[in-house]
Amino acid sequence: MSQNLDISQLFSNFQPLINQDTEAYHEDIVLKLKPFAVLRPKSITELQEIIKICFTNNICFTPCGNQTSVTGASVSDKSIIISTEKLKVIGEIETKNNEYANIIVEPGIILSDLQNHVESKGFYYPPDPTSREEVFLGGTIATNATGENSYHYGSTRNYITALEVIDAQGNYKLIQRKSNPLKLSKNKNLAGFHLDEEIDPWIGSEGTLGIICKAHLLLIPKPKPFQSFFLFFPNEKSALLFSAQIHSIRKQLSLRCLEYMDKKASEYMRLKSKRLSIPNDIYTIYLKIEESSSIDQDSIFEILYEKYSQVLNNYDDLFDKALIAQDYNELLEFRRIRHHIPATINEISSQNKKSGGGKVSSDWWVPNCRIIEMFAYLRQLQTDIDCDCAIFGHIGNGHPHVNMMPTNQKQKELSLQFTKKCITKAISFGGGACGEHGLGKIKTWALDLQWTKKEIQKMKDVKKKWDPKQLASPENIFGEL
Repeated sequence: MSQNLDISQLFSNFQPLINQDTEAYHEDIVLKLKPFAVLRPKSITELQEIIKICFTNNICFTPCGNQTSVTGASVSDKSIIISTEKLKVIGEIETKNNEYANIIVEPGIILSDLQNHVESKGFYYPPDPTSREEVFLGGTIATNATGENSYHYGSTRNYITALEVIDAQGNYKLIQRKSNPLKLSKNKNLAGFHLDEEIDPWIGSEGTLGIICKAHLLLIPKPKPFQSFFLFFPNEKSALLFSAQIHSIRKQLSLRCLEYMDKKASEYMRLKSKRLSIPNDIYTIYLKIEESSSIDQDSIFEILYEKYSQVLNNYDDLFDKALIAQDYNELLEFRRIRHHIPATINEISSQNKKSGGGKVSSDWWVPNCRIIEMFAYLRQLQTDIDCDCAIFGHIGNGHPHVNMMPTNQKQKELSLQFTKKCITKAISFGGGACGEHGLGKIKTWALDLQWTKKEIQKMKDVKKKWDPKQLASPENIFGEL
């Protein structure tokens, strides 16, 4: 961008925020960068006009939602920021075949607000990342977000029927999916663009093609109620073996969620729980089981005890400490303390930054059949690094989040080397480098681990089609182009 351009003058019709007024937009979870200015369009028309000005004047722009990104994707010191916070119109629900429904929504709506709205009408929008009460819908599409229920329901991609977008040239386009999204693979992301249909690169594009201005979402019938369980284990091996046993009978149990918390993550839950009695020095498996006419609660307990006993002998006392959500408030408490794991990690990491450390996290996944082998590999590697580590997340998908919390620069460098080795191993097992968080600015190196130069060039060609001047979200996914 030319130094002679007067940003405030160019965007004077849109009340741009300049200098100190932009401070609230400088930081996501991991990066702090100061943009040239912040624009907050009040309508799709204004959004399109802003992008056309950017294109005409060669001004880079980075879209941002509520800046819940954990990869630096929504911050920039090489562009203006375009916030979608004022674009939050929810359309009417249109029923389809008396079972499914469609709804058109702007990107600035908070995900949980949308979900509460559709559930009040008897429908369900499944993607549920941990940050669902803070994240904007647009951010979840830009990363193809998943969540704890993705084990059963899949990712955001499985519920997008069309997108209305404004590309980096200022052109509006409606892109419709040709196939049934519910029949798409429920596998996690890999890294970079998904290239099956024209719509797919936009889902997970991290703002690199333009801005999504409306999403056409597929809603499913509101599912039956579910029960939540915390089961506790004396060691990691038994917890992982149990998860494999439960995974093998997921359909019999109507299993919605299968997650794992290691000892450190379980301790974070114990310290923050107001209502639940979580034991000391344990590992946790978190289950959600939907009500079913084919299996009652007593039978569920019998099955869980049988599988528990197959991996552990003489631990009935620990099994008896299992927790079951008995009412709506306890269901909320299960979710609240699960959410508190990443919140605690972020708090600790923020303090560690002051001494040169911080957080080095990973988002890799492997096929479920390789998860025990993958854990053996990473735990052996981890012995060389003297810093705290907390692991939690979607074990049923083979997708745990490994969070290293270094306290100094040396530990941080070792943690990054450790993470790269883990990603390389995950890919060799047939998995992916980046399951749901995206690459943003801090993990662009993972693209080369996942793909060949030829495959990456195909992605760059897609970006060039929509963004010929390379203006959209500089440094996201591809680094410097």
